[in-house]
Amino acid sequence: MGDTEKELREKEKALADREKALAAQEEENKKVKEALAQKEAQLAELLPIDPFEEERELTKEEKKLVAEACEAYGIAEKYVMKARVGKNIDGEEMAVVCTVGGAKVKYRKGDRVTPLSAVRINGIIPKKMKPVTVGKTK
Repeated sequence: MGDTEKELREKEKALADREKALAAQEEENKKVKEALAQKEAQLAELLPIDPFEEERELTKEEKKLVAEACEAYGIAEKYVMKARVGKNIDGEEMAVVCTVGGAKVKYRKGDRVTPLSAVRINGIIPKKMKPVTVGKTK
């Protein structure tokens, strides 16, 4: 009977040690979860998620900024597929214009930009034509 009592005490001691280790891990998990919640709150403040704005109409100021962007890049209004205005990381108003030719450009008020090529605006690649020769025969 002495061996069984000794084994029983050892098992109880091992069980108590495991319970202490488990309690310590649970405490550490709580701390990690709290730290994660704080980081997520900070991230939510820094990077607010804008709802999908496909159906939202642009205001007069936003339309003016988009028109200024199109003028700066040399984009005619008929080649604008989609345009929207939002705030960048610094909190400045910024226009984003997508063209029929596949170009996506960003513009802040007063930016100096280089105009886009015709292909990037309308997507039409000009064909090279043979020179016209009048009066010559082979």
